[in-house]
Amino acid sequence: MGPARGGRAGRVWRGRTGPVAEQLRSVHAITSSEVTTERMATVREPGCGARRVTAVLVAIGSALLAPCSAGPAVAATGPRPGALAPGSPECTANKAAGTVHFASPFGYDASAGIIDVYAAERLGYFADLCLRVEFIDVPTSASPYALVSADAAQITGEGSAADAIVEEADGSNFVGISTYGDTSDYALLTRAGITKLTQLEGKVLAYHTVLPVVLREMLVKAGANVSKVRLVQDPTYDPLLLVHGSFDALEAYQSNEPITLRADHEPFTMWTPAQFGISSTFNVQVANRKFLASHRGAVADFLRAEFRAFGYCTAHAATCVGYLAEAQGPTFNLAHGEAEWRVESALALDHHLAGRGIGVETVAEWAPEAAAVLRYKLVRKPVDLAGAEDTSLAGSLYRGTRLVWP
Repeated sequence: MGPARGGRAGRVWRGRTGPVAEQLRSVHAITSSEVTTERMATVREPGCGARRVTAVLVAIGSALLAPCSAGPAVAATGPRPGALAPGSPECTANKAAGTVHFASPFGYDASAGIIDVYAAERLGYFADLCLRVEFIDVPTSASPYALVSADAAQITGEGSAADAIVEEADGSNFVGISTYGDTSDYALLTRAGITKLTQLEGKVLAYHTVLPVVLREMLVKAGANVSKVRLVQDPTYDPLLLVHGSFDALEAYQSNEPITLRADHEPFTMWTPAQFGISSTFNVQVANRKFLASHRGAVADFLRAEFRAFGYCTAHAATCVGYLAEAQGPTFNLAHGEAEWRVESALALDHHLAGRGIGVETVAEWAPEAAAVLRYKLVRKPVDLAGAEDTSLAGSLYRGTRLVWP
């Protein structure tokens, strides 16, 4: 069986899952022991490394994070060039925000919005901005969106604007703060013998949790009668069922299942929303509304560090994927992770807003998906996009396409 998302068997997309579980099996508390030699701030002896620690969610609003002990600290020589000065107003405000918990929706996955967050800590970028960030590997039984909605975590990532809009319409207490691309990572994979999507009528299409609205739009645009397609849920996330099982079509990510099938030399056809002119987005970061209102500067600097790490990881892919492999351990499929990051980084670099930096978003960018989720009755009433996303936050971090640091 091929790997799921970043070579981690069993890792699944957690869009619109059930109630939050009371126990977080795996919390990765990133500490200064993991910072590369590039960093001049406090460095600790090995001992914590990328070990995983247990956290228990005693109540939905509070997570007890196990401490990571290490050897004696080495004295810092001072802030790196470009880092915030200790005692400066911005540094003091960021420290006052406390620990920012990032709830990873895909564990240690080499995807945009995860790899760059993890790399930002390893490279010392969060520390440069006086931020402490905890990377939470949320178990499959829990929802990162519910954690952020309840302020048990502060930031997570959604697959698209449509996913974020539906979550917010269902009562999630968060707001979109960045969007990485004006294209979709979602795709539909079919058996090689299917040459047009209308051939799926009377055949089996497997989806995960909820069929993404952009894939439904794609089927309609292709002339398929969706009511005649046999839609079934697939809890396995095993793309090999497409070629060796009972599925004729399978919901997928361009950056995941196709990589597995190609590695296994399996025949298939990939259909993407972009092929049919469907407007879409991918990798939307969201933040708890209350936390954003109380600590806007800290959230802005979280994005600033993340965006800088994105740039670093596009130039040093093997290093950043290697960080994730170290954290997850021997189950990480390095070749799959590197291939995944090549796809996702290209999606962002080739499809972000013209003349703007990575992550900058607009209301117009989300509007087509807002209309689509209403048209297909995934929401009951029109969504106020001005309230669903904060378009000024990411935009304030750039001068044109140049990221301001800090």
